[in-house]
Amino acid sequence: MARLIVAAAGLGLAAWWLLRRASPDPVTTTGEAEAEQTTEPAAPLWSLQDLIEEQLPMTAPTEPDTAAANEAAFLLMIRKAEGTAGPNGYRTLFGGRLFDSYADHPRVAVKFRDKAGRELWTSAAGAYQFLAVSPLPGGGSTRQNTWDRLAERLGLADFSPESQDAAALELIREAGALGDVRAGRFDQAVNKVRRIWASMPGAGYAQPEKSLDALRLAYLNAGGTLA
Repeated sequence: MARLIVAAAGLGLAAWWLLRRASPDPVTTTGEAEAEQTTEPAAPLWSLQDLIEEQLPMTAPTEPDTAAANEAAFLLMIRKAEGTAGPNGYRTLFGGRLFDSYADHPRVAVKFRDKAGRELWTSAAGAYQFLAVSPLPGGGSTRQNTWDRLAERLGLADFSPESQDAAALELIREAGALGDVRAGRFDQAVNKVRRIWASMPGAGYAQPEKSLDALRLAYLNAGGTLA
């Protein structure tokens, strides 16, 4: 709001200046100066449109602001698709149970059946349903290790919401979609990350998938922009 006020003040000053330049000078000019004014065309004044265009960058969002807003909106869109957009989303296990500590990935294996009727185990946890090595009942463990790989690469010391967001952005970057996210190329970004999250359209994991239109609406409602 303050930037809009500054811009409006600047436009008002610009308009006054144009009127001042267009008004006759109260001091009468004579001699050679007067002759020069009648024989040579006056230098063109800046137009009001020129001055308006100079003011516009003051009210337009900067590119880094837009990129950050698009990142945040894209992450919220993923959480909505994964069913973890609520207040407990960052501490949610696959299936809806909650875990208690952000000290580490909870490493809890959950049994489920996919749409094809297969009985499977998953360690998916957190806002972006990260997988990690987890013990199975009766011995053995899951072989899913996405979280540990990302935590080591990024130097993440916990499973806090901030760490989860950073790891999700790294997954997006690995898929070659981070530039698309920042620039607002939404459809291209979703297509590139569709194999990372089972809820994405075209993921192909025999789990419920959201439509591209529904995800785009969630992204726009979260403040994202489209290129």
